[in-house]
Amino acid sequence: MKWQIFIILSIPLFVLPHRYAAAQLFDEENSVKYDTNYIRVYRDELTTRIYLSRKQNGYALSERVLSPGLKYRTNDNLMLGVGYTYSFLTINLALKMPFINTDDEIYGSSRYIDLTTHTMFRSFLIDAYFQWNKGYYLSNPVDVIPGWDPESPLPMRGDLRTSLVGINLQHLFNSERYSYKAAFHQNEFQRRSAGSPIAGVEAYWLLGMADSLIVPPLSGKVQYLNREPFNQADQLNIGVNGGYAYTFVWDERFYASLAFMVGLSGGYHLLHSTAASLTYSKGLTAGINSLTRISLGYNSAKYYVGLSFVGFSMSTLVGDPGDWITYNTGNIRINVVKRFRLKRSIRILRPDLWVF
Repeated sequence: MKWQIFIILSIPLFVLPHRYAAAQLFDEENSVKYDTNYIRVYRDELTTRIYLSRKQNGYALSERVLSPGLKYRTNDNLMLGVGYTYSFLTINLALKMPFINTDDEIYGSSRYIDLTTHTMFRSFLIDAYFQWNKGYYLSNPVDVIPGWDPESPLPMRGDLRTSLVGINLQHLFNSERYSYKAAFHQNEFQRRSAGSPIAGVEAYWLLGMADSLIVPPLSGKVQYLNREPFNQADQLNIGVNGGYAYTFVWDERFYASLAFMVGLSGGYHLLHSTAASLTYSKGLTAGINSLTRISLGYNSAKYYVGLSFVGFSMSTLVGDPGDWITYNTGNIRINVVKRFRLKRSIRILRPDLWVF
């Protein structure tokens, strides 16, 4: 399916009445204080956006973490999207732009379903992934195929498909002065520079599968997993992560935000041949995960224009020591935002107005 939907839905766990202190308010969603000298919250503004988005997925198999290995990539497309944010609810819808994405003859045809949510409370963030991709091409044949002619068409793997299901729960330790929403949902405003340590837990399941061998015989330079003929790779990872986020603000208008997290995980892997009904490798494993968020732009009370990037990577040690499978996904967007003040509050989306 050449469409993409992002739905971000947050439901508060509890609600307390508003309380006021010196330059501090309680957030309407989860009753955590925030400093009004650093953060401005748009409670009754509808944040609307138009954006251009480009997203790509990668699936790599290598004998060492930093070695070239086999680097499969999907054919990314330029998407045009619209969306809105009000209170704790954000919905974005993006569609493939016609007459622009016309390079299937070079990179092959990729199909995908991407239901990815980035839910942001005041002190907690929830990243949930459900991704299915089919149709990859080998992006680095010169590194792995002896005598490869760089002018030749790229090898295509229309039969290769991946599925990812996962969740990442993170806690912001300085949510009183640092706002993730200001940079990535645009329904808040970061007035001064501030940052916060982040820590969390995560769990992922990844399946890579093909009709033929995932490591084809033509890749003569790759001795991955002793060249066992497998066409299915399962990985389950559970781990902890930590990092830091910071937003630089100039003149309460221009900003640059960077957040980076790295995690260590343990889990289970299985490499299998469905044709021969043989399992070549299975057992406990370890992995390294990372999550990067970058955003920069111009912000005002009514308008926002900016660029954002969210990238996720999961590397898992499998089979013999030194063999790795890496899955990564990245989304870069250009956002143009306009905020509208509503005449009436949408009570169903304002927990602070609920009456029991």
